[in-house]
Amino acid sequence: MAREIASLIREFQRADLAALKALVHKTIATCYPSRYCVEAVRFFIDYHDAEAILRDAEEGRTIVLDKASRILGTGTIIGTEIKRVFVDPTFQKQGFGRRIVERLEEAAALQGVKTVKLDASLPSKVFYERLGYTTIGPASLPVENGRRLDFFKMQKNLCEGV
Repeated sequence: MAREIASLIREFQRADLAALKALVHKTIATCYPSRYCVEAVRFFIDYHDAEAILRDAEEGRTIVLDKASRILGTGTIIGTEIKRVFVDPTFQKQGFGRRIVERLEEAAALQGVKTVKLDASLPSKVFYERLGYTTIGPASLPVENGRRLDFFKMQKNLCEGV
């Protein structure tokens, strides 16, 4: 299964932008309302707009999981930071997210990165813990109407066991 998933991962292309944005927004709209207030969900959607997706892809490396010309997952790495890991909600818990993160970690290690960092949303914290990430601490950002968006700063040492 891991090899099959790996064969579905490819580099982001500019032509993927609309589909990737739709995937990210669908995932946020499906997975976040049970854990976040409306203002925080809106912040996430605005934060992951087309311009940000394209800027991050140009600054770092973005990969997509493409099955039969349908983007089911994505992730980006910029320097030591993993960002924007999303898997279509109907395809979660099938190993796609794990493989995307592993591919990003491999890319980081090839660039000499020893420790990767990320910001984990409330719904994704357990996922990252299962992949060996440790929590540095809680964090939050103010959003509309005096509300806040809570998340976790996490990291993983890529050199463990070497």
